[in-house]
Amino acid sequence: MTETAAHGTVTLTIDNRLAHVQLQRPEKLNSLTKETFEDLVEIGQRLRSNESAACVVITGAGQAFCAGLDLKEFKTIQGGEESSAVVLGERLGAARALGQQSVHIWSLLEVPVIAGVHGVAMGGGLQLAIGADVTVVAPDTKMSMMEINWGIIPDLSGTQVLPRRVGASKAKLLTFTGEVFSGRHAGEIGVADEVHDDPVGRALELGRHIANKSRPALVWAKKLIDMAGNVELSEGFDSEQRALAELVGAPEQLDAVNKQLAYLAERKNKGV
Repeated sequence: MTETAAHGTVTLTIDNRLAHVQLQRPEKLNSLTKETFEDLVEIGQRLRSNESAACVVITGAGQAFCAGLDLKEFKTIQGGEESSAVVLGERLGAARALGQQSVHIWSLLEVPVIAGVHGVAMGGGLQLAIGADVTVVAPDTKMSMMEINWGIIPDLSGTQVLPRRVGASKAKLLTFTGEVFSGRHAGEIGVADEVHDDPVGRALELGRHIANKSRPALVWAKKLIDMAGNVELSEGFDSEQRALAELVGAPEQLDAVNKQLAYLAERKNKGV
């Protein structure tokens, strides 16, 4: 069953523990508006309270993942009005601005989030793509941190997230130049985690594979990896042990053990 967010720009489908979130403005290359920001936050919030999903995949309908901020938003700025991206509200995680929240929400989900990126991922679209835990792109995808070309900076969390992916100097180069680069190059420099001819299909394939794993183990794995480098090593080690104590012997862990033993027995019988 597919649910649609309030403004109709984002849909959510959950099937066999996999949640598929899709941008639904194909005629505008899924460009971002105030309504899209609100819909992304709405769907993200639904998933925060939904324990039936063990993995999330984000894609864009039509020919592109996301072309970035809708041109009408730039015209609004040109007219002296405030961009909807910087509308401030109650803090959601670390973010108060609506645009930042639409990207940051995916890091607040307990479970893994994968972005399947094709066509274009420009500006805010690129920031949404790298806001996922794992990013899969097509080799011919056109990508850019293009905000500098409009006299602004990446403001949907990009200045904070991109350096964690590619390092400070490479993040500066991409941000200072605003140049367009390919999905293939994105894979070479670490903006993308995988380059695949069918990134949407690959993202969904990965999502189904991951969604079949123990959800509690996935939740702890994401939490622990996100802690790395942000807390003292002793705290990280202690958290690993708390996770293990909570997981071992729990129903999903015992189920995982049984599945793995059955898998190994099958391989042995086949002589593999």
